[in-house]
Amino acid sequence: MNFKEMYKQKLMTAQQAVKMVKNGTEVWIGIAVPVPLALVDALVDREPEVEDITINHIVDIYPQNTWVKLNRATNIKVDCGYPTSSRDRVVSGDFTMTPNRFYELPKIYTDENYRPMHVAMLMVTPMDKHGYFCLGLGADATLPIAQNAARRRREGDDRYVVLAQVNNQVPRSRGVNYIHISEIDAIVEQDQDLAVLPETTTISEEEMTIGRYCAEFVKDGSTIQLGIGSIPNAVAQAFLDTHVQDLGIHSEMACDTMKDLWDAGIVTNRRKTFMPYRSIFTFAMGSRKLYDWLDDNPGIEFHPVDFVNNPHIIGKNDNLVSINACLQVDLTGQICSESMGWKQYTHPGGQVDFVNGAFQSRGGVSIIATQSTAQPRSGGGQLISKIAPQITPGGIITTPRSSADYVITEYGVAKIKGQSVRQRVRNLIAITHPQFREELEWEARQRNLI
Repeated sequence: MNFKEMYKQKLMTAQQAVKMVKNGTEVWIGIAVPVPLALVDALVDREPEVEDITINHIVDIYPQNTWVKLNRATNIKVDCGYPTSSRDRVVSGDFTMTPNRFYELPKIYTDENYRPMHVAMLMVTPMDKHGYFCLGLGADATLPIAQNAARRRREGDDRYVVLAQVNNQVPRSRGVNYIHISEIDAIVEQDQDLAVLPETTTISEEEMTIGRYCAEFVKDGSTIQLGIGSIPNAVAQAFLDTHVQDLGIHSEMACDTMKDLWDAGIVTNRRKTFMPYRSIFTFAMGSRKLYDWLDDNPGIEFHPVDFVNNPHIIGKNDNLVSINACLQVDLTGQICSESMGWKQYTHPGGQVDFVNGAFQSRGGVSIIATQSTAQPRSGGGQLISKIAPQITPGGIITTPRSSADYVITEYGVAKIKGQSVRQRVRNLIAITHPQFREELEWEARQRNLI
C-alpha cells in the first residue's frame, strides 16, 4: 500500500474537510491543547448553513476562539465539558456541559446507548513512513472516539468521519496514541502554536505547609498522581526538601511539575509495581518545555483514559498517593470540587477515579488538599471557611463522603475513610482555621453530629 499516495488523495483544505460533517451530529474536538483550530474555525464558519451540530470539548484553554460567538440559539452549539475560559458562558446557559467520570468517557462517547461522537477532529504529527500519525499530547478519549468513528464509517454510516489537522509543532510521544492513515478521511496541513499555561511561581506559606503534610505520605518508591497549581508545586518542593527517592508516576495529566521531578532525579519509575520505568499519562498540558520533554521520550507513555484512569488499573500500583484539590468540604466529608453553589466552576475530571483507585492500591492513599479559607469572589476582607457545616446549596458533590480518605489543610491532616460521622466531624474541625472552630462545633452539635 502506498501511504504517500493515500495521503495525497485525502489532503484538502479545512473548508473542504468540514463539508463532510452532517447535520444532527456530535463533533469531538479534543481535550485542552490539541484542539485543531483550522478545522473548528472552518466548521464554525458554516454555522448559518448547518443544523443541530454540537461541538464537544474538554478544558478550553484557547480564550481567543471563534466558537465563543456561538450560543444556545445558534445552529452549532457548544458543550464545554471542563470549562475554564468559558465558565461564564456555561453559567449563563449559552454553553452547556456534560458531567462525566473521566475514565468512562470512551464508553459514553462511542456507545450507541449513550452519546456517540460522530465526528472526530484531531491534531496530529506529520505521518511517519508506516502511515501512522501521533496524537502527541495525549490519547485520552480522543483515540477511542476516532477509532470508533473510523469503524462505523467502514460499516457504512456516513455520519461518522475522522478529520486530522497536521501540525509540525506537535511532539511525537510514545504509547497507545497513534492512528493510521487508513482510519482518517481528510487531512488538512496547518501549523498551529500549542497553547501553554502560565508558570506558577508564587507559593504561599500556607501552601508550603500543605505540601509538607502531603509529602509525609510519600515514601521512597511510591507512585504519585498530581494535578497542576500552587499546591502540587508545593508538594514537589517538599519532595526536594525530604530527599525522597525513586518515585513513579501514574497520573492523568502530564504537567510541568512532573518534568521538574524527573529533572531532579526524584522520579525514576524503577520501583513501580505496574508498568515500571515509564511515567504513564493520558493527556498533557503545560509549558513548551513540557512538550519538548515529551517528544520521543521512551520513559513516557500516553494511553487512553479508560486505561489510565480505570480504578482497577490505578490500584495495580502499590503505594499510590493521589493528591487533588477541592472547593469545599462539609463536616461529614463530602467533597465539592466542581461548583460554587449553583455556579459551575469546573468538572469532576479524574478525581473520583483516583480516589477509588488509590483505595485499591496496596498501601495507597488519596488526599484532598485545600487551604482552610478563601476570600469571597465579590471581594472584601472577610474570610470564608472552606470546611463548612454543609455544602453551599446547589453545590455538587464530586467525591462522596463514603470514598474520601484524607483531607489536608495548612492546619493538619484529617482522616475520613472508615471513621464514624462523629469522629470525622472532630477530625475536620481540628484542621479548620481557628477563627471558625467554635462556630463549626456549635453547628455540629445543633445537627447532633457530635
